[in-house]
Amino acid sequence: MQIGILKNASKLMAVLLFVFSTPSYGQDIVKIRNMNFTSYFSKSQHIPVLVVYSLTPEQFNCNKLKGENTITLNTDPQLADYTNLKDDYQNTLFDHAHMMAPEENGCDKEAFTESYYFTNIMPMPRNLYKDLWEKLHTKEMVKAKKYKRIKVFAGTVGRNWVIGAANNVIVPEYCWKVIYIPSTDQYLCYTFHNIEPFNSKDKLENHKVDLNTIESLAGVHFINGIISSNYVTPTPNN
Repeated sequence: MQIGILKNASKLMAVLLFVFSTPSYGQDIVKIRNMNFTSYFSKSQHIPVLVVYSLTPEQFNCNKLKGENTITLNTDPQLADYTNLKDDYQNTLFDHAHMMAPEENGCDKEAFTESYYFTNIMPMPRNLYKDLWEKLHTKEMVKAKKYKRIKVFAGTVGRNWVIGAANNVIVPEYCWKVIYIPSTDQYLCYTFHNIEPFNSKDKLENHKVDLNTIESLAGVHFINGIISSNYVTPTPNN
C-alpha cells in the first residue's frame, strides 16, 4: 500500500505543482470558517481539499450530548450555491464521508449541525469510511483525551472518478490525515487510496506514513503544527 503511494507521489506532485501554480486554482478554493473546523473547499470539485480542526475532550466528552439524530447532510450557508449536493451522492458507489466526525462535535448543537455541511464531506467507498476512516476518528478522540488538545488536518488529492446528478463531484484518488500533538511536537500521518478494493484484514497501521510523504503527495508543508500552501490563509486555527 505505502509502496504504491510513494511510487505515485512524484507523478502526483508534478501535476499538483502545475495546478498550484495556476492562478485560477487559488481562486477556486474558498476558505470557510465554521465553529469547530475550517474548510478549504473547491468550487469546481465540490469537495474540500483540506479541513483543519483542533480537538479537545470538551468537544465530545460531556455528560449530555447535544447532537441530534435527526440532523442530515446539508448545504453550508456560507457557500450555498456550491454545496447543495444532497442528490449527488444518491445511487453511487461512494458514501458521504465526514472529514471531522460529528461525534467529535457532540457537546454543542450548532457545531454538530455544522459537521453535516458539505464543506466537511467527501466521497469515499463505504467500507473504507465505515472501517479505517472511523477508526482514525476514534484514534483522534483517544489522543485528544490523553494529550488534552490535538490538531488535525484532513485532505484530498487527485481525481479518479466523478459522481453527481446535478453537479460534478470529484472522487479524489487519495485522502490523507495528519494528527499533530502540540505537547510532544509529534505528527501521526495516514494516507488512503480512495478507490482501492476493500480488504477486511487491512489495518490502520498499514496506512501510516511519514510527514514527508504527506507533504509531497498533497503539496503542503508543516512547521510547528501549522500547514502552509498557496491556498491556505493562516489564522489561529487555520
